Amino acid sequence: MTSVPPPELICHRYFFALRPDRVTANRITAFAAERLGPKGLLSADRLHVTLALTPDMPTADAALAGALQRAGGAVRAAPFGLPLDQLSGGSGTAALRPAHRIAGLFKLQAAIAEAMRREGVPLRPDWRFHPHATLRYRKDAPFTEAVTDLGWPVTDFVLVHSLVGLTRHIVIGQWPLRAPAEAQGRLL
Repeated sequence: MTSVPPPELICHRYFFALRPDRVTANRITAFAAERLGPKGLLSADRLHVTLALTPDMPTADAALAGALQRAGGAVRAAPFGLPLDQLSGGSGTAALRPAHRIAGLFKLQAAIAEAMRREGVPLRPDWRFHPHATLRYRKDAPFTEAVTDLGWPVTDFVLVHSLVGLTRHIVIGQWPLRAPAEAQGRLL
């Protein structure tokens, strides 16, 4: 019998994300197991929609984490509903996606990217925002199908420190969504 080598830390990654509550995460995982089979599914506690991420780095970076926490604290965006009403499989993943553009989601993502820019934190250069929640990694034929009753009301977002290779996500910041303050009228 061959032994499997223990996982190794490959790099550190920081990213902002939306995470479903525990009940919703379990519902999504159960759906994925029924539709895709249980093999290789991401665990319910790792389900997320990435909003912005940094380049990978060989070591943890406390200064970067601090800048990202300041950026997260500066973001103001209203809560919104996130329907995940499309299941798609590509050459590398199977994921749930919104079938249509969600204005609140894109406003939040833009606010986070702008807050990162103000803190001097670059986005990963090869990354583009295409909202999805990865369910598993796969090598099968592409497909797309409509699904119903999946998604959640988004009321907060998180900052995650990912230990790539160890499949560990550590939440290092969490912020509630609240509508930006109304602009005050000007005195003439």
